[in-house]
Amino acid sequence: MVAALVITSASLLAQPPALYPFSIDQDKLGGAPDFSYLNHPLAAADRVFVENGHFYTVGPDLTPNTADDQRVRFFGVNLAFGANFPVKDDAARLALRLRRLGVNLVRLHHMDSSPDPVGNPTSANSILVDSAYPTFNDLSVQRLRDFLSALASEGIYADLNLHVGYQFRPTVDQVPALPGQSIPAQSKPLQIFYPRMVQLQQQYTHQLISHLALRNDPVLAVVEINNESSLLQAWQGGSLDPVLTGEYRVALQSQWNQWLAAKYGTTDALVKAWGAGSPDGPELLSGKWTLEQGHGKTGVLTTIQTDGVPTAQVQPGTGTGWLFLKQTGFHLSSGVRYAWAFEAKADLPAGQTVNVPTSVMRDVSPWDGFYYSAIGLTNQWQTFTIAVTPSFDIQDSGRVSLDMEFAPGSVAVRKMSLVQAGQRALAAGESIESANISLVGPGEGGTSARLADYTSFLIATDRAYVNALRDTVRGETDALVPVTGTQMGYGGLGLFDSQDGLDYQDNHFYVDHYSFPNTAWDGFDWQISDASAADSAWSSLLDMAWAREAGRPYTVSEYNQPWPNTHGAEIDPELAAFAAFQDWDGIMHFAYSHSRNWDDGVPNGFNLNGDWTKFPIIGQSAWIFRTGAVAPGNTAVSVAVSAVQRLQTALAGQSATAWVVSQGIPKETAFSRRVELVKDGIDPLPKPPFPADTSELTFDPNAKLLLLNAPAAAGVFGRLGTAKTTIGPMSIELLGPAACVLLTAMDGAPISSSRSLLLSIPGYSLRSLPAPGNRQPDPASAQPQNLVNYPGTTDSWTLDATNAPNSSKPSGDMNGGWQPTYMQRVEAWITLRVRSGRIFVSVLDGTGKTVAALQQSEVQSIPGGYRIHLNAPGQPQSPWFVIQTAPPRRRRPFDN
Repeated sequence: MVAALVITSASLLAQPPALYPFSIDQDKLGGAPDFSYLNHPLAAADRVFVENGHFYTVGPDLTPNTADDQRVRFFGVNLAFGANFPVKDDAARLALRLRRLGVNLVRLHHMDSSPDPVGNPTSANSILVDSAYPTFNDLSVQRLRDFLSALASEGIYADLNLHVGYQFRPTVDQVPALPGQSIPAQSKPLQIFYPRMVQLQQQYTHQLISHLALRNDPVLAVVEINNESSLLQAWQGGSLDPVLTGEYRVALQSQWNQWLAAKYGTTDALVKAWGAGSPDGPELLSGKWTLEQGHGKTGVLTTIQTDGVPTAQVQPGTGTGWLFLKQTGFHLSSGVRYAWAFEAKADLPAGQTVNVPTSVMRDVSPWDGFYYSAIGLTNQWQTFTIAVTPSFDIQDSGRVSLDMEFAPGSVAVRKMSLVQAGQRALAAGESIESANISLVGPGEGGTSARLADYTSFLIATDRAYVNALRDTVRGETDALVPVTGTQMGYGGLGLFDSQDGLDYQDNHFYVDHYSFPNTAWDGFDWQISDASAADSAWSSLLDMAWAREAGRPYTVSEYNQPWPNTHGAEIDPELAAFAAFQDWDGIMHFAYSHSRNWDDGVPNGFNLNGDWTKFPIIGQSAWIFRTGAVAPGNTAVSVAVSAVQRLQTALAGQSATAWVVSQGIPKETAFSRRVELVKDGIDPLPKPPFPADTSELTFDPNAKLLLLNAPAAAGVFGRLGTAKTTIGPMSIELLGPAACVLLTAMDGAPISSSRSLLLSIPGYSLRSLPAPGNRQPDPASAQPQNLVNYPGTTDSWTLDATNAPNSSKPSGDMNGGWQPTYMQRVEAWITLRVRSGRIFVSVLDGTGKTVAALQQSEVQSIPGGYRIHLNAPGQPQSPWFVIQTAPPRRRRPFDN
C-alpha cells in the first residue's frame, strides 16, 4: 500500500510525498548494512587509557604507553532508565543488534533516576531501590552485569554515568530540607558542594563499581561523574541563589570564607586586594514599554497597577511568530557588568510553569546580542536578577526583551531595571576572622578582584567535587580508566580549570530539540520547528568544535535531531564526518532506547530503536568515524586562551564559541581546519564556502549542504533539493527534497574502483494513526499519523492528535505509537563514474537481504560510468541499495 502525506510547510514537500510501509528487523539484519566486522570480543588487551590526547588500548603486552598501543574511537549510543537492565536473553540480543550497527560503546545513562519501589524491585527501572541512598536493586545489578558481559562478547564498551537523576530526600537520606521549597530536580547544584551529598555519592560510586565487578574489566571504557551540572554554570544561569537557603547557604558561605582565609590570611590583606567599592550606576531604562509583533503573531499591551506599581501586561493573541515585550534605546559597553532585574508572573493554573525567552541585544541590524536564556513563570510574582557582561559595545540601541509567544494567557512584568552593577567590596562588619563574608548574589556587581575571587572559588569547589569522585573511581578501579566531570556547555572555559585533574572533555548538543510550550516533558503537548542543521549553518557542530581543549580526548556523549524531524537522517553521517575531520574521540547518539520495549518497531521520542529515518545510515556513520574513512584535518588552528581570559569568560557566562568570535576569529574556521583551545597562536583563516584542508569535506552555508568526498565515501547532507549535486565520482538528481545521500565502499577501496558499494537514501518515517480509543489500527486500512501545525502556528509542528489517549492535549503521543511504519519514498537518479565492465544494483529489505535487482533499463550506461534510477514508481522501494561492479573487460588485440 502506498499512502499520501499531506503537510503544508516550506520545510516539507509542496506536493504530498509517497510513503511506503517499511520496517527493519534488527535481529535478522545481515548483508551490506551489517557492520559487525568492525568489532571483536573484548579482552585484556582492549583496556582503554589516555595517551597523547586520545583514547588507546593497551595492546597484547597489557602495558600502556608502549609500541603496541592502538588508537580507538567510540561510536556509541545511550541507554536510559530501564533500558539499562535487559533480561539475560534480551541482553545478548541487544548487544548483537548494536554490534551490527557498528556501535562499540554504550553510555549507561539515568541508572540512578526514579529508584524502584522497595516492595516491587522486579520493575528494574533503576539501579537503586527507594530506600536510603545508596541502596541497590540486586535484580538490576545482576541484569546489568549480565548485559556488560554480553556487550563485551560483541566488542562493545561501557560508559558508566554516575550522578544523573538522583534527587536527594531530606528525611530518607538525612540531608537538610530546603525551607519553603523542595530539593531541586536531580539535586542540582546542591550535590556538588554539600558535604553529606558528596559523601553519599562517593559511597554510591564505590558500591556501584564493586557490585558490577568492573575492576580490571576491559568493558569499562570511561566514567562520567556528573551529567550537565556545575556550580559555576548554576551561578552563571541564576539557578544557584534561589536554592541557597537554610543550611545550604550556611555550608557554601562557610566554604567561601575558608577559601578566602586560605588565600589572604587576614582581613587587611583582603581589603587591600578587593579595594574600595562604588554604588550602582544610574538607571538605563526609560520605563517605556513597547510590544514587537512578528510573522503574524498578535498581542495587546496595556499598563495596569499591581500593588500600586505600574505594570506592563501582555495578552498574547493569535498567529505565530515572536511577541516581544521590550525596552530599548540605551548604551552598553563591552566588558562592563550590568544587572538586569524585574518581577514577572503569568496567568496560569497553580503548579504550572511557562518558559519565556529573554534576551539582551541590539535593537537594530544586525540584531545581535550577548544574552539569550529563558525564565520559568508561574502564577506568583517572582524576582529575576540577571548579570550581563557585553562582549561588544552597543551605541544607544540596546534592548532588553521577553518573548511572550508561547504564553497561554496574559503575562505581567513590573519593576524592571538595568544598571551598571556597582563595584561592591568588603561590607562593613565583614571579616575573615569572623568568617561572615557574604556570597556574591545573582546580578550583583563587585570590584574586579571580588568577582574574580568568587568565580575562582566556584571553580575550585567544582574541582574539589570532581576530584573527590575521581579518586573514588580510581580507588575502585585503577589509574587507567579515563574519567570526565561534566559537559563543556555547563560552565564553558572555566571547566578547563575545574576539570584539569581529569582525563578527557565531553559535550552535548541537539538540533531541533522538542519545545514544550506549557508543561515540561508533556508527551501530548510539544512542538518542533522541523529545522535542518544547515538552517543555522551547522552552528551546533561549530559550538562543539570550539569547546575542545588541546591535549585531551574529546567526546560528544549526547546528540540527536529527534523524530519526527523530517531531516533527521542527516545528523549521524554529518556529525561522523565532521568529528572524524576534527579528530575527536567519541560520539554517542541519544538514545537507542529509554525502556525495554525492544520490539515496538515504531519511532518515538529520542529513541533510535524504531526510528527508521535514522537507522539505515547508522552503520555507515559508524564506519566513517571509526575507520578513518574521513581523514583528520592536516593542521590545527590553535587559539591561545590564558588563565585570565578563562576567568573572564567564566565571570561573563560566555561560551567558548562566543569568546573565539570576540577575538576576531571566524567560528567557521572549524569547517576547514581542526580547531582547539591552547596557549599558541593561530594561522591565516579561510573564507566561505570553507573547504576542509583535506578537501574531503565542504560546508556550503549558502546552499545549506555538507558535501563529503573521501576516497571510499561520498555523500551530501542538509537541505537537498532537486538541483543536480556532484560529489567526486557521484552525481545526485532527486525528484523531491531529502536529508541525505551516502555512498560507502564496503571493500574499503576508492569508490571509482570498488567492487561493492552500499548506497543509502533514507526518507523520513511516520508511524500509523491510532484507531479510535487509541487502539492498534487495522493494517489493511492504516494511514500515517501526519505532522500537523501546532495549534495557533504556521511554522511549528507536532503529531496529529486524532484518537490520542489525551484528547484535551494538542499533540499525538511523542513517546509511543502503532505499526505499521511508513517511509518517505525518495526517488533519485544517481550517476556513478566507476571503472567497471558491468554494474548490478540490488534493492535491500528491512533485514539487509536482496529483494530485487534493478532492471537494466533502470541502469543506463553513459560515458565513464552509469546512471541509475532508484525508487521509481513500480520499483521495490527501500532506503538501501547494494551496487556491485565487474572489472572492465580486457580488450584483446583482435577486438573491434
